[in-house]
Amino acid sequence: MTTANDTSIQSLFDYAKQGALNPGKDFPIYPAVYVTFVEHFANSHPPGSANASSDLVTYTNGRLKLSADKKTLSGELKVWRNIHDAGSPAIFDMPARPEDAFQKVEDQVTVAVTVTDTGKFTYQRKLKGNPIGGMPPATLNASYNNGLMVEQGQGSVRNLSFTLGSIAGVLA
Repeated sequence: MTTANDTSIQSLFDYAKQGALNPGKDFPIYPAVYVTFVEHFANSHPPGSANASSDLVTYTNGRLKLSADKKTLSGELKVWRNIHDAGSPAIFDMPARPEDAFQKVEDQVTVAVTVTDTGKFTYQRKLKGNPIGGMPPATLNASYNNGLMVEQGQGSVRNLSFTLGSIAGVLA
């Protein structure tokens, strides 16, 4: 588990706390922290899977927002999952679809992710903005190293990676 002394996690917050990256310009550019959260479940197959060797993989990614007290980065992001079917060849202007591709689970399904400046990471699946099954957020029990947190469980792996970027305009 990460600690408050983890300068790597702190670097995310230091980056997010900066003001405009181009001060004095007409169109300000602000720092942004992006996250990708991936879950891989061994021996759990995507719905409709015809191939028993295909494992279920879900992911979510997007920008995290810094809280007013500057101690938490959080966001509610759409969920994508792998599908496994016969795929399709390229037709006219449509690209080919591989056998194992990703699609949105459903527009109303999201995962709320939160990371604190002490390195605590939680995630919560939601349907139409409400926690699924009324469950509280789950904590990722992982170590942080060079922008990546990994948790290995029996039959599953969860990982979280961060990317530093920017966003133009007013931060919301």
